[in-house]
Amino acid sequence: MKLGIRAHDLGRSPTQQLIQSLKNHHFPFIQLVLAKAIEADQPQLLIDDESFINELSQQLQMNHIEVGMLGAYFNPIHSNKDKVAQAVEYFKKHLKVAKQFNTNLVGTETGSYNDDQWTFHEQNSSEEAFLEVKRIFSQLLEVAQTEGVYVAIEPAYHHVISSPKRLRRLMDELAHDHIRVTFDLFNLLSIHNYKNQRAIIDEMIELFRQDIRIIHAKDFIIENGELKQVAPGQGLLDYAYLLERIKELPIEPIMIFEGVVGDDIVKSATFLKTFN
Repeated sequence: MKLGIRAHDLGRSPTQQLIQSLKNHHFPFIQLVLAKAIEADQPQLLIDDESFINELSQQLQMNHIEVGMLGAYFNPIHSNKDKVAQAVEYFKKHLKVAKQFNTNLVGTETGSYNDDQWTFHEQNSSEEAFLEVKRIFSQLLEVAQTEGVYVAIEPAYHHVISSPKRLRRLMDELAHDHIRVTFDLFNLLSIHNYKNQRAIIDEMIELFRQDIRIIHAKDFIIENGELKQVAPGQGLLDYAYLLERIKELPIEPIMIFEGVVGDDIVKSATFLKTFN
């Protein structure tokens, strides 16, 4: 099992402290969101600092830590179009430096009309929302192709691309070779469908067998009629079935802990390794 963690779930810290923390936790893979993982006066400008990028990538390689994916998540249908334009350019910068980190993936979700809340909005399922997301991603894919890297799209129940079928339609209409998929089962669940986990897993595997590169690992319980995220092994997510189906994929994906912190990191790693 290729097991990793979002670097910033270990806390924002200077480069050497981050490296040491990753080594202490024995994580050979990470999802790296520079602005959240690295302590800096202006973290959003780190992507423009060539010397910093070279130093960090060298340190990661020297310590045998692989960047599975760069995260540059943004909301493509945010009402503030200046903010969207800035986020698109920020994402493109990640595409241009991805290979310096020895990765070919830069990832994002697909947003919500609730702007910074990224929560359910009735217009998220509209054709207008779909077409706008398609338009934005087509811009990103032009740069991805030039750089020889991939845009990793992550569907989520409350976002514009809310289901496996809607993601399949987006990928088919974009008709581009530089798209890959991040599969977060928890993100595709709701209080209405969580009992159908196996059907959703089957659909994702069948529709994106060739494209899944990242799996996000989290878990959930039901609290006050809603799904509440918890660490892997502490909830209802059907890991036995998920991990069995993942074995069928032609390219083994990297499983990244998301939102797993503190003592739960070791407990969750131990839990997942029981399925090896």
